[in-house]
Amino acid sequence: MTKNFTNSENCNCHQIASILSLNLSTVRLWINRGWLKANKRCPKYYEISISHLKQFLENPPHQIRKRIASLDSQTINYLLSKKV
Repeated sequence: MTKNFTNSENCNCHQIASILSLNLSTVRLWINRGWLKANKRCPKYYEISISHLKQFLENPPHQIRKRIASLDSQTINYLLSKKV
């Protein structure tokens, strides 16, 4: 949990994947399937609002509820509160 955020309202796929210890392709898959709302800041990077991330983590799709539930709750709280 040593990654810092550059913007207080948004984070990108790389930051989410590294903080939650997930593969980057997993986070991008969630975006491509429409489960996680994101803005495309440039062709290669997505920018995700903290409010959209919070909504996604609180009410995940049925297919991945167990996976989201298995994530460390302390890490999720850190990501959502962004106390760096």
